[in-house]
Amino acid sequence: MRRFLTRSRSSASRSADGASEKWGPPGINAPIPPQRFNRYGEPIIYEDTEDDEQSTAALVNAPADAPPPPANFKVKRVDNYYSSWSKAWKFRNTGSFNPEALITVGNGARDGNDPWQSYCFVVVRKLPKPSDDGGEPTYQVVVKSPYLLKACKDVIQKVQGVSWTAEPLELDPHLLLAFLPQFEQYRDGLHAKSKRTSEETTVMKTVDVLIDYLRTDYKGTIAKIANLTAHGEITFDTLFALYVPRTVVVTECPTTGEPRAFQIVSATKIKTTIAGGVYDLICESVDAFDDDSEGGSSCGAYGAASFNPGAAQFGGCVPYMPTPPGMNPQDMDMQRAAGKPYGRVQSRIFVSSFKGTVKISSLDVYPIAYHPDAGRLEMSLIARGKKWLELRGIHHMQYDGSAGYTLSMGGTKSTIKYRVKSRIMVDRGNFRRLNPNYEMPVVKADDINLPPPNVPDQYGNYPPTPPPMPYNPNSNVPTFQVRARALRDVAELTEDELMLTPPSVYGFSLTDKTWLEFNIQHVQPIVWNDEAFANLVLPADRKILLQSLVEAHNGDLSFDDFVANKGRGLVINLFGPPGVGKTLSAEATSEHVRQPLYVVGAGDLGTNAADLDQALNRVFDIATSWKAIVLIDEADVFLEQRSLHDMERNAMVAVFLRHVEYYHGILFLTTNRVKAFDEAFLSRIHVALHFHDLTREARKQVWAAFLSKVGVAPAQFGEALLDKLAAREVNGRQIKNAVRTASSLAAKKGVQVSYADLMETLDAVDEFTAEFKAVRQASA
Repeated sequence: MRRFLTRSRSSASRSADGASEKWGPPGINAPIPPQRFNRYGEPIIYEDTEDDEQSTAALVNAPADAPPPPANFKVKRVDNYYSSWSKAWKFRNTGSFNPEALITVGNGARDGNDPWQSYCFVVVRKLPKPSDDGGEPTYQVVVKSPYLLKACKDVIQKVQGVSWTAEPLELDPHLLLAFLPQFEQYRDGLHAKSKRTSEETTVMKTVDVLIDYLRTDYKGTIAKIANLTAHGEITFDTLFALYVPRTVVVTECPTTGEPRAFQIVSATKIKTTIAGGVYDLICESVDAFDDDSEGGSSCGAYGAASFNPGAAQFGGCVPYMPTPPGMNPQDMDMQRAAGKPYGRVQSRIFVSSFKGTVKISSLDVYPIAYHPDAGRLEMSLIARGKKWLELRGIHHMQYDGSAGYTLSMGGTKSTIKYRVKSRIMVDRGNFRRLNPNYEMPVVKADDINLPPPNVPDQYGNYPPTPPPMPYNPNSNVPTFQVRARALRDVAELTEDELMLTPPSVYGFSLTDKTWLEFNIQHVQPIVWNDEAFANLVLPADRKILLQSLVEAHNGDLSFDDFVANKGRGLVINLFGPPGVGKTLSAEATSEHVRQPLYVVGAGDLGTNAADLDQALNRVFDIATSWKAIVLIDEADVFLEQRSLHDMERNAMVAVFLRHVEYYHGILFLTTNRVKAFDEAFLSRIHVALHFHDLTREARKQVWAAFLSKVGVAPAQFGEALLDKLAAREVNGRQIKNAVRTASSLAAKKGVQVSYADLMETLDAVDEFTAEFKAVRQASA
């Protein structure tokens, strides 16, 4: 838009995008505005004089038996200027010097009459202060006709920042320009009707007046936008034509790098210290309801502390409200237990200014219709949305890809990314509960009606239910909140809504023991290893005992202690020397019963009683919600017999005993020093399996199993070579390491694993073992 200094009286006929030819001091050389006609041959009247007709009731609020308000097709133009004499803002007719000619635009007359009632709308030009050198005038369209009000409500509908009951109702011409195609469709739809009421005919003609104003005053802007968009290009000043409310836009998720769709609620150009300003986009997306009761801010991975030219930045949104005002917390708990619906959340995206003309598809945020392959992108977003819905609740899955965690420090945000190849637990509720300060989108409870309970699966997930009855939330909501809106139940999400779902899920990496955001595209079902349990080197009766105990406990037998919730867990101790299959037994059991395995090392639980208490409480709490098998590896330090001289270790043993006593799940403990057990543990262990050093036959079985995993059939080696390998006194872990090392050597040579490669590896192991024993004996 060109800069304005002074305007002549010809501004009544001059277009808002700079089409005037005459310039001069105000009040001089004012030409008569050219006469224009609508598409029905009727004149459109532009007046610069005050009108004293009586106001009429709004068309949309008029009683059914009331006469329709009169039709108004005139357009009024006024200036809002700053008077240096009175030091106040005043109104005057456009091109006039008489400040007393007008009062404030709107319902400003003391007797209740509106002096602008006889106009269709008023164009208000706000002139810059004389002190604002180079400032540009701004424009507002003040709607006065109830017929135009109805048309605007029908076309623009609900837009943030616009109240259809406001008086005066002021609309930005850029908003009207953004909806110009819709206004023309609306008018053409009325014109095509074979039978129209008189009110519909008036609405149609009123819309024609608005369209004529837009196409005349903004002729240059409209032509510029049409030319740019036809070539897939845009400028910063014409971005309003792209960022139209309800438009679906696409951007890149900062955590996953995947395309992310939003629906625009509003777009506002705001001034900043950066030349050209920024566009502030309020956008909606679909997200899940949080069923935890912990507080925290809720902005997701979208936040920014500063503006970077040419970059889209994301800013936070919705303070979390755990329980709706006026709702009983117990009722809220019942609703949370019923399931997890989904709703709309709002985010802010800032688009910084740029110079010149750019390709629309190169913008950080742009309408999905301008994507080079919009159809395929929409299909992929819908497919991803369906997968996101399938991952509601708690799920045990496999993951191989990049995952992220967003940190917020000092008002700035940074995403730390990890390479994850692990089984994961998808669990949004526990993520938020155990990371209460993590910023994530939240659909507030006061906007949601939860579906009734149904029969859950093994992780407590509820299937989709019929749509719930509407819930009327308390309207007393703090004004700083951006409200979320409830959607229909999961079963009824439309494809348009599925496109707006996030590209990531929240969960826990069981290998990395870290809470992260996982890319949905890389979340896959688990391929269970049924061979693991069959390959366990255990006597058949021990394997049957282990299998029976775990399966019986999963059957949730109704057995309890005399004290409620005490002694309901299953504690299995696996003791013996290293490398004989203790850890593998727990892993194989979890594979066999299809349950998550949460492995915890002694170093993860702390070195004092307070840390141990907190860590065990967290581990057992999470494992219970996941129905996971817990494996505490190398648990000797917590099971050692107490003494009179080490009070800290005594406290740690006591803490461990208490948590084990009240744990409801399956707990595996692996230990090496069974003789050092505290006697109190003997009564708390349901079964103890002693693992001896591997026999020659057991070693042969282990060799054959690991060779099969690297693609070498035992028959290729022959019984004689397998017997020679089994004769080497190594444990199962050393056998695994030897096969892996030999496989790497063979791969480097481009050949298959050979007996010579294995022997070379074993010789190196034996050499190290001999040196280790010699050093140990020398120091004894």
